[in-house]
Amino acid sequence: MCEPGTRNGLTFLECCEIVRSGGLHMIRPSGEASGQYDLCEPFENEKGWTWLDTVTANVVCQVYSALSPERQEKFKALPAGVILNFCWKIVEKAP
Repeated sequence: MCEPGTRNGLTFLECCEIVRSGGLHMIRPSGEASGQYDLCEPFENEKGWTWLDTVTANVVCQVYSALSPERQEKFKALPAGVILNFCWKIVEKAP
């Protein structure tokens, strides 16, 4: 079980920043608040968790850093699905 090392109540961007520097983790929506996530070290066979890899986390962090400060503030508050869809659309359009 993942509970001892779990970080609770993070934004998706915060999760991506941790994964970008620390490698593969597991993520799930936090029961505490909408738009918040729990993050822990990788493990197997636990329901409700999914993998967050460094490639995905890196894309999210790079897109975030390219945004204007105003858009960065809005970006931070978005749920994971919206952020991921936006980021992969940007990547697909890149030369």
